[in-house]
Amino acid sequence: MIPSILTAIAFVCYIASMACYGATAFLLAPASPALGESAVPPQNFGRFARPLLFLGAFMQFCAIGAWCMTTRRSPFASSFGSLSVTAWAIALAFGALEPRKRLPAVGAIVVSTACLVLFAALLQAKHPIADTPILLGRLVSLHVITTLASFGIFAVSSVCAILYLIQNKLLRQHRKNAIFRKLPPLETLDKTAYHAAAYALPLLTLGLLLGIFRSLDPSLSHPAKAWLEDPHALTAMLAWCVYLFYFVARLALSWRGTRLQYLLIFALLIVLSVYLMPTATHRFS
Repeated sequence: MIPSILTAIAFVCYIASMACYGATAFLLAPASPALGESAVPPQNFGRFARPLLFLGAFMQFCAIGAWCMTTRRSPFASSFGSLSVTAWAIALAFGALEPRKRLPAVGAIVVSTACLVLFAALLQAKHPIADTPILLGRLVSLHVITTLASFGIFAVSSVCAILYLIQNKLLRQHRKNAIFRKLPPLETLDKTAYHAAAYALPLLTLGLLLGIFRSLDPSLSHPAKAWLEDPHALTAMLAWCVYLFYFVARLALSWRGTRLQYLLIFALLIVLSVYLMPTATHRFS
């Protein structure tokens, strides 16, 4: 009961934060009409957006902890827990990256993504909880949380890449309309996407290494080969290769512009397929 209430409060905080980011993006646009001196300054909405985001993240952290204490299981023993941690990682990732950039348009989309993931988690709150000894190990929990955290940060990077492509298309078509005026500059979007990916790749690398190390344990019910050849593991490794190529293309091959953004979006699609990929070893049931 308590985990559900805390999760619902976190969801409301995320919704409010998303609304504040969206309102700020529209009200601060150069084409936005002024309403006079009595109107609420647009900056006021922006001041509430980040505190609400962190309040939601804190409430969600408490909800995850309460769920673990109530069930005496790892949060990754259910779809609800895994999706909840992913939403939490998305919120924290943007909260950490946003202060220097002030990106209300990006915030509105990123936080809405966290809301959708958390809503999907709430829909699966009553799904069965896996009861298997492997989930009691700290190494497995660290493997999963670093991997999911990297996915959350990569989501922020891909949102910036999508907005970059939209902004770039408007620039090429010389359409300086209302949408154009609400989006951050291309350079800002490109740098934010790069920084997010730079934080996420080491986390994904650590997560994969921990998973490989754990799969070598002879006490597991499946041999190491079965774990490493599982579709979940192969898909995550493919995503790692694409993200690594993104950095090679940028730093060694001097790629610039839209090609890099398409790489980020393609890599995120691979990451999303991990959740849909059938698996024989990662079911934990």
